[in-house]
Amino acid sequence: MTTRSFSIPFDPKPIPCTVSNAPSSPLTSSDAPSQPILIFTHGAGGTLTSSAIANFSTGFSRHFPVLCFQGNSNLASRTRMFSAVINDRKSSSCLGGRSMGARAAVMAATAETKCLVLVSYPLHTGKQLRDQLLLDIDPSVKVIFISGDKDSMCDLARLEEVRSRMRCQTWRVVVEGADHGMDVKPKKFTEAIGVKTGEVAANWIEDVNDRRREGRIFYDDDGKVEWTGWMVAEADSPRSIPKATVSPKPTSDKVRPSKSTTDQTTSTKDKSTPKRPRAGTSIGDTKSELSSKRARGSTHAALKGDSKKENVSARTRASKRTRPP
Repeated sequence: MTTRSFSIPFDPKPIPCTVSNAPSSPLTSSDAPSQPILIFTHGAGGTLTSSAIANFSTGFSRHFPVLCFQGNSNLASRTRMFSAVINDRKSSSCLGGRSMGARAAVMAATAETKCLVLVSYPLHTGKQLRDQLLLDIDPSVKVIFISGDKDSMCDLARLEEVRSRMRCQTWRVVVEGADHGMDVKPKKFTEAIGVKTGEVAANWIEDVNDRRREGRIFYDDDGKVEWTGWMVAEADSPRSIPKATVSPKPTSDKVRPSKSTTDQTTSTKDKSTPKRPRAGTSIGDTKSELSSKRARGSTHAALKGDSKKENVSARTRASKRTRPP
């Protein structure tokens, strides 16, 4: 990557800028446009040398030139700086930024703006939702959000709700394990993750897919950073497989009876279904056996009762014999 530094006049002091592009980029040929494709700026506490800006611009410049400018932490002032850079470059086709710089990009958009690249957009501060700027974006503008799934200022569920109300078309890239500063753990993977976000943004500008609008950036245990490619919808299943292509779990064709049906069936069986006789016997034989058992049971009880009466009589006679006169 080659980087050229310069400044643009602004009151009260000039705006520091850099233009980065890769020597091997197809845009460095003799017929390549001289203007950067993207005008980009950092967050409230960042600079042109911040790792988040440096990593993103490195990845983006592998495909297209990118101009980054440095500003202060005041949103209104950063927006005016954006306008100054746009006037100097005579271009506002694609604007972007990270964190507060992303908000400034939305505010600085002109009638000629076609794309907005919003990295780590600060959608909320606690309970306060900053959605009105996004809802006011012109329907003709295409917007890409690049956010970490651990970003405390851009909850993914709240972002989805806002996207559903925006008038323009939107795309979303989720960076797994990344926080608001686009840092990940282990920290050694942060640079590669940041570079990949820039590459994905550049590819999106070059080839926007109106149907596939979701994608994820992640890294494996070996530190290899992967991009799922654009998917039809967000998938919590295997990272590289769009939700629409994940095979459903097999289900049985058999219908399980409800509990009431089962109880009713069991009750009916208990009432109407006779016990099955043992092998080698007939139903008549079985009835005879049952009658015989009952008879033997009655005889046994009678004998047992008689035995008890005899024992009582014997004790009574013995008592009379031993009683003193």
